[in-house]
Amino acid sequence: MCYAPPLVSSSRIQTSLSTGTAAMLRSLLAGISLALGLSLACPPPAAAVRVMTYNLLNYSGGRTAEFQVVLAEAQPDVVVAEEVLSLAGVNAFLTGVLDVVNPGEWVAGPFTDGPDTDNAVFYRPAKLTFVSQTTIPTVLREIDEYVLRPVSHSTPAADLRLYAVHLKASQGSSNEQQRLAESQTLRSHLETYPVGQSYAIMGDFNIYQASEPAYQYMINPVNGAAGVVQDPIAREGNWHVNPAFADVHTQSPRVTQFGGGANGGMDDRFDFMLTGPSTFDGEGWDILPSTYTALGQDGQHFDGALNVPPYLVVTAAVAQALHDASDHLPVFADWQVPARLSTVASLDLGPVIVGGTTAVDLLIENVAPLPADELDYSFAAPTGFGAPAGTFQLLPGGPVSHSITLDGGSVGFRSGDLVVTSDDPDSPARNVSLSGVVLDHADPSTSSALSQLVASVDFGSVVGDTAIVVVEAHDLGWTPLRAELEIWNAALVGDPRFFVPTFVPGTAGLVPYSLEVAFDGVGAADGEHAGTLTLSTRDASGLPGGVDLSDLTYELVAIVGDGTDAPAVAASFHSGLGVAAPNPFRHDTSITYALARSGAVDLRVFDVRGRLVRELAQGIRAAGRHEEHWDGRDRDGHAMAPG
Repeated sequence: MCYAPPLVSSSRIQTSLSTGTAAMLRSLLAGISLALGLSLACPPPAAAVRVMTYNLLNYSGGRTAEFQVVLAEAQPDVVVAEEVLSLAGVNAFLTGVLDVVNPGEWVAGPFTDGPDTDNAVFYRPAKLTFVSQTTIPTVLREIDEYVLRPVSHSTPAADLRLYAVHLKASQGSSNEQQRLAESQTLRSHLETYPVGQSYAIMGDFNIYQASEPAYQYMINPVNGAAGVVQDPIAREGNWHVNPAFADVHTQSPRVTQFGGGANGGMDDRFDFMLTGPSTFDGEGWDILPSTYTALGQDGQHFDGALNVPPYLVVTAAVAQALHDASDHLPVFADWQVPARLSTVASLDLGPVIVGGTTAVDLLIENVAPLPADELDYSFAAPTGFGAPAGTFQLLPGGPVSHSITLDGGSVGFRSGDLVVTSDDPDSPARNVSLSGVVLDHADPSTSSALSQLVASVDFGSVVGDTAIVVVEAHDLGWTPLRAELEIWNAALVGDPRFFVPTFVPGTAGLVPYSLEVAFDGVGAADGEHAGTLTLSTRDASGLPGGVDLSDLTYELVAIVGDGTDAPAVAASFHSGLGVAAPNPFRHDTSITYALARSGAVDLRVFDVRGRLVRELAQGIRAAGRHEEHWDGRDRDGHAMAPG
């Protein structure tokens, strides 16, 4: 199990140590540098969260240089410690070890001073939020439950429960039964949680072989589904003084007696992690078995001391620090964190014209830190919208896009929630608000009231000048659920004296589209002149489902003469207005208009916002001058306000 993490610099450490201690640590780090080529042969895996368990050997302080080297080598994110004697020991390890190796990056969790040696937890708040600590009493030593949550998540569903244990030591049936009783107490606590919780039990189990009652009780699912555990490296057997397990032994790295620790050499697997089923299924919180490491264990020191060559996975300096710091090796593993869904809260699919479809990309991203669980997700679209079918997977990294569609089958406003179901524990069902509108096709007309594609436009009598009339194009009966009519081209044929001074494409909707058409009467021959104006129309461009619509045709007529018998006021089919008098008025006004020939008239009053107020004249009128009266009231008989 080889591992080579980044090393802390000697200059960084010196600032926080006494001169003697700093010199000792620089010497140790120099040894690390000399053997760096060997360590780099096995590069470290990327880790979202590295969890370590470490029996600190009756710790109340001291051995700081040795622990600094060990922690600099392992670089964990969580340390679950056993054999801590007091709160003073917690503070000493935090300030004298962790804050030296990684200044300002560590926090200690709550500490319970129990009847024997105790547990402690340290974590990096940049990666984890501490949720709670619970003490579980046993006959001898208390078991501590530490609940942590990745900073990327905010709900209890993303919690990881770590249980720190230090079971009864020594061989013999009575000791085995006491370890069983302690395991049963822990198991009873675990069974109070629902199946599917993410948890791991770690520490100094003092179990000599897998056949012991305590071990079998913990791994046997017959005893309950919520508290069952398994061995991540599946190395079950008789571990005690057995060379077949020389590569997993964790006690003891020393064969000489000092500091109160055991001196039996590397011949027992007391320190390990056991994990719940949900942390071993490839989903959510998951231990990565390939990273499971007993630091310094290379399988070459069976029944011997760790500080004796050869050193295959750590340097001589690290092996010496492990030998001197404790009579246990630390065990750590990397954990993937749960997936984290990121997407927008709403999506506007914009307008589409009936019969067409529109699509907008919805971005989905897994923003959990690597290595994290892949995001598993699927869509359920509301009525009127469409989304891809099936289940998708997304590793952390850049977003992917999915096409969300709006069905243009019928006219109307659309809204509803797109449900994104995922394995993000914070957002198992995320709603994305969808909106859109399906519009009817535009309806081109030369009239605001009648459906007609052809209109007559009479310039009246033109006497040696340029006459101008305004023609209008309407989107008949326009409402907010109808596309605007786009007039995109104008063509004039016939007498070349008719012309369009300036054509600018535009739209008709609430208000009509207007275009000036001119007749050049200077030097024109007497008599009737004719031309044809054609406006090309279509649904407003840029909208899915839009089509080309019918042309609007305007038959143009102008009469050139001396004007003696011509109407005094030139008129067009649409406006043709003369003078309204009086203006302004209080009770009644007269509106005059003139027709050079008989024809249809449509005379209406609109307000400044383009809303119809009153119809004054409709139908066929004879050639000549005409007059209509308006009493200032709307269609419902209400008096209009001034202006």
